[in-house]
Amino acid sequence: MTRGFGSDANPRDGDRVKIEVDLEGGVVMEARSTGSGCEVSPKASSDLTRLVRGRARSEALAIGASDITRQIGPLDEEHERCVLAAIGALRAAIVDAHVKAIA
Repeated sequence: MTRGFGSDANPRDGDRVKIEVDLEGGVVMEARSTGSGCEVSPKASSDLTRLVRGRARSEALAIGASDITRQIGPLDEEHERCVLAAIGALRAAIVDAHVKAIA
């Protein structure tokens, strides 16, 4: 199993998201998030980590804002940035784990 770490931020709202993933055989076995920010940021991060578990790396990387808004409801443009910070952190964590696995 390979662990990857990623983070992203939305400086406009002060959102900071960190996500940690465990990849095994190209599948996200576990994902955890921490962060701070507006009310949408922790909700999006939490829902994203649940959504990504058990998915292949390529499927996890393809998750977009619309996948999260289906979970938490429609958002205005301002709050969509909070979701994008969570997605950015997830993608960074997956890439980090993948690079470690092939190194």
